[in-house]
Amino acid sequence: MTARQGKDVREAGEPVEDNLADEPAVRPTDHPAYRCVVLGRAASDDTASLSTGSPSADLSNGEPLISHDPHALAASLASATGGTACTLPNPCSESSPRPARLWLAEACVLPAVCADLAAPSINSSAEASRRRSLRARHPDVDNAAPPVSSAKARRRQQREAESHLARVLLGELAAAQGIQLALADWSPRGQAPHHPALPAGFYVSIAHRHGHVLVGLATAPLGLDLEYRNPRHAHDLDARIAMLPTDARERLAEASHLNETERLDGFYREWVRYEGTYKIPRH
Repeated sequence: MTARQGKDVREAGEPVEDNLADEPAVRPTDHPAYRCVVLGRAASDDTASLSTGSPSADLSNGEPLISHDPHALAASLASATGGTACTLPNPCSESSPRPARLWLAEACVLPAVCADLAAPSINSSAEASRRRSLRARHPDVDNAAPPVSSAKARRRQQREAESHLARVLLGELAAAQGIQLALADWSPRGQAPHHPALPAGFYVSIAHRHGHVLVGLATAPLGLDLEYRNPRHAHDLDARIAMLPTDARERLAEASHLNETERLDGFYREWVRYEGTYKIPRH
């Protein structure tokens, strides 16, 4: 069974159900987070090997950029000028490539039922200030619905709050580029994010997990993923590795000297890479 066959239909970035089990969602800082951004044309074959690109790569030849530090990649693209920038075809003129750009936003949100538990997890004044500012601008984000009692309903409420926040953040990223995306016009949760007012040549991606939201706007096909380590996955790690594509399994097999913790880290890095690649629109 492949990883894709083992998943329910879900919004791009929504967590796999078995990661959540029946316990309440953990706070975002309880376990390490793993991030990955894939920028550019995706391989048509999911089993194809994808090499990590560099800021000087030419996206017009189909080679994607893959980075486990999305913010560093965004910064490198923003600072690249002239011939050092990643280039991709200009939709208006195939002979006139333009630099690839990537804009990211990241924030945390929990429903009202979890808010008091989450407060101690804020470990910096900057993060606390950012969340207060976000609540002031969008008071409905942290309190999207009244508290609920069942674990399943709480998880659903949390995912709805994350999805709402993701669309708010995408709207803010787009507005900074002079693009107005009305919040009500976004595709519903459960579908890949799409907005009818998004201009041609711009792409968006969403990833959210345990109240943590990461979104991206780019001038190239884009895939983001975000995961938190679940210690329970160490008990069936071999079965989970078997769900990865061939090239990922081979990379992990070459690192057979790693201890259990390092193997789990390696699995998550390969998983978010695979997920990010899968989210890129196919043409």
